[in-house]
Amino acid sequence: MTDRRLIAALGRLERAIARVEVGVERNARPAFGHDESEALFRLAERHRTLREATESAIERIDRLLGGN
Repeated sequence: MTDRRLIAALGRLERAIARVEVGVERNARPAFGHDESEALFRLAERHRTLREATESAIERIDRLLGGN
């Protein structure tokens, strides 16, 4: 009797794991929590700042090379 219950329990576990795996595959894109959203915001701000600095440096180089 114990073997049957163990086999049945293992079968239920295998089916549950299969359902979890399907759910994970469907939701492959993770939802961001507050901390992750804040980190992404800071990263985007840093990117914007670096982009502006790079554009400014390129404009200065163009002026120096062009004599303008």
